[in-house]
Amino acid sequence: MDIPTINLLNLTLGGFNVSDIATGALILMMTTMGLTLKLSDFSRIMTQPQPVITGLLIQLLALPAIAFLLIAVYDPAFPIAIGMIILACCPSAATSNFFTHIAKGDVALSVTMTAISGIIVVFTTPLFINLGFMNLTGEGQTIYLPLLPSMLQILKLIILPVAVGMTLRHFASSLAQKIEPYATKLSFASILLVMAILFSEVYPSLDIIIELALAPVLTLNIVMMVLGVTIAKVLKLNTQQARSICVEIGIQNYVLAVVIAIAILKQPEFAIAAIVYLFTMYVCVFAFIAYCRFQDMTMNKTVRN
Repeated sequence: MDIPTINLLNLTLGGFNVSDIATGALILMMTTMGLTLKLSDFSRIMTQPQPVITGLLIQLLALPAIAFLLIAVYDPAFPIAIGMIILACCPSAATSNFFTHIAKGDVALSVTMTAISGIIVVFTTPLFINLGFMNLTGEGQTIYLPLLPSMLQILKLIILPVAVGMTLRHFASSLAQKIEPYATKLSFASILLVMAILFSEVYPSLDIIIELALAPVLTLNIVMMVLGVTIAKVLKLNTQQARSICVEIGIQNYVLAVVIAIAILKQPEFAIAAIVYLFTMYVCVFAFIAYCRFQDMTMNKTVRN
């Protein structure tokens, strides 16, 4: 089955290209996240090393590895396969902290993982994506990410906005606290705008896209969330920590994946996996939250009895 044409490179809204809109949404989202972070969030890896390191290793190493494994199992079309690798290399943003709170997980652990992974992916993302290109197309591949320019671009998209937000919080705490709720709402609105634009563009080919990408993408989502909880339990982390790791792995930064596909690589079909994932991840995380609530209710009844 042929990959449908996705005209994201030339798609505009109000005179702005969709890649610029997605890039702006990502920068706004990361700046807003910076407004909620403190330097102590990064130091938690020293005071609580086991849950932080466990979560980061699963997120930054196991997730790409599982993506490569599922590509071998499902053998999807090349753009879907590369899109899955890109997606697996884009760890969660601030929305995972919100869902961790709803799931009654360890929010401090979630924030720490989000903050630290945002730094590490500057280096790991280009490496894993190029490894994907090499494995799927051979050594003579014509598409690749130039390592240093890509690292610098991802740094500008992730690290600098977060640093701006953290600096504002540190030196103008009262101002940061005042604008953070509005920035959060604006950030969420920008994410919804990107979702709406992407959905409107792929809607005519939605049945084909679902047939091509739903199974491997959904499997990636479910396998990683289950693996996260399982490893956490095997290592005897507490329930709240296990929930945090599960949500962190289940909520990938799909906006970053879209930006890499259409703004950096200029290959809009590589965004198909991220577009499908942006719907499956909410189904999976809400199902997990429902499970957590059921688990809590059962435990409360047992305690009362």
